[in-house]
Amino acid sequence: MRYGHTSIVNFLSRLVMSLSGFVATIVLTRTLGQNQYGTYVVVLSVLAWVAMVGKLGLPQAIRKRVSEPNEGNYVVSGAIAQFGLYVVVAVFLWLARPYLNEFMGLEATWVLIAMLATQLGLIFVQSVLDGQHLVHVSSILTPVEWTGRSLVQVGLVLSGFGIAGAFAGYVIGAIVATVIGLYFITVPATYPSRGDFSRLKTYAQFSWLGSIKGRTFMSMDTLILAVFVSNSFIAVYEIAWNLASLFAIFGASISQTLFPEMSKISSESGSDAEIVELLRMSLAYSGLFIIPGLVGSALVGDVVLTIYGSGFSVGYYLLLVLTFARLLYGYMEQFLNTIDAIDRPDLTFYINAIFVAVNTVLNVVLTWRFGWYGAAVATTVSAGLGLVLGYYYASQVIDVVVPLGEVAKQCSAAGIMAAVVLVGRVLLGDTLPIVIVLVGIGATIYFSVLFVLSRQFRRTVRENLPFTLPVVAPE
Repeated sequence: MRYGHTSIVNFLSRLVMSLSGFVATIVLTRTLGQNQYGTYVVVLSVLAWVAMVGKLGLPQAIRKRVSEPNEGNYVVSGAIAQFGLYVVVAVFLWLARPYLNEFMGLEATWVLIAMLATQLGLIFVQSVLDGQHLVHVSSILTPVEWTGRSLVQVGLVLSGFGIAGAFAGYVIGAIVATVIGLYFITVPATYPSRGDFSRLKTYAQFSWLGSIKGRTFMSMDTLILAVFVSNSFIAVYEIAWNLASLFAIFGASISQTLFPEMSKISSESGSDAEIVELLRMSLAYSGLFIIPGLVGSALVGDVVLTIYGSGFSVGYYLLLVLTFARLLYGYMEQFLNTIDAIDRPDLTFYINAIFVAVNTVLNVVLTWRFGWYGAAVATTVSAGLGLVLGYYYASQVIDVVVPLGEVAKQCSAAGIMAAVVLVGRVLLGDTLPIVIVLVGIGATIYFSVLFVLSRQFRRTVRENLPFTLPVVAPE
């Protein structure tokens, strides 16, 4: 894989981030309790939606324009635009604080405003770095943020600061990562022109709905659940969602890595051949981890959830549905990522509009009728529809090649893994230590079998390892 090293750095960074967050979440759920942790989740969900309004498509526009080989100071113009949006949103938050505090169940609007500033700052820095083809640097900032956040949260919560310690960790982690990222940014020596702001606006006016689409997928269900169920149930739902998202990090790494490269190819040559191949590769590897993750969740997910506390095992079926939703969404994102990279945000705008509308309506109706299972199904159906639309519209602008053979090999390797893990659970029992060992064995079997089955996977591994592997007989 040509861009494998960057993808691997990105993936490992996200993995470190997820593991640090995993440990911190265990401490938070066991120390704060389900109800208080649920309140923390609700505040973060509100923050996510507020941050989406505070971006309005700017990060995507900055990433796209900075990645293009043209003159213009999109770093400074983007920073000015982002600061202006933040000020407007912060004022509205302060004016709406009585209603926000009541919804969140906590006097936390001022905390929300501080968290918004640090979050938007970090997102801006990462967008610029991605556009300047420094994805490997941008990738490291996320685990720095999460690790810093986790360390501070664990220390403060265990010291008795409660939910305030959790919020403080969030702010400090983002500040540390932002400061580090700023060191690597190259700022053009020219002054930003009116044309720079205009080109940012031209792209952002279509890409802003992409932010809503992503946020709708990530937390619309949580906001709707906050209306119908208690915060303790939301805590269980969020844990299931976090585990499902853990399996999807490799697909997200591929999208982040390939976007600036696709954008540059499209701007310089206008040739579709290399873009078609990059899309095919991204589809081939999008399910590399989440396919076995879905199978593994079905086999041992009920036991893994008990790590967070005995009350979290009820989220087993939620975990399965949400992991499948993440699988569909991951493939959808590869199509939309490609469409955006070739400068057709108008098409992704249409897809995102349908996605947001369907997701919102289904979440309200199904959550009201079926509770958290309804929310999970709404998320899954929306992801499936988005995948179909993404494939259709990508096919209208380039020749899409879907690597069904590679996906089938991943499914076959996951099936063999499942047989071994199932036998192991039956013979050895299902205590948590045994299940953790079985997870490690299953992962080893999956990648070993896939290495034998897939010539493409073997080639990718060899090209991205610092040492030479023995040659396996051809298929």
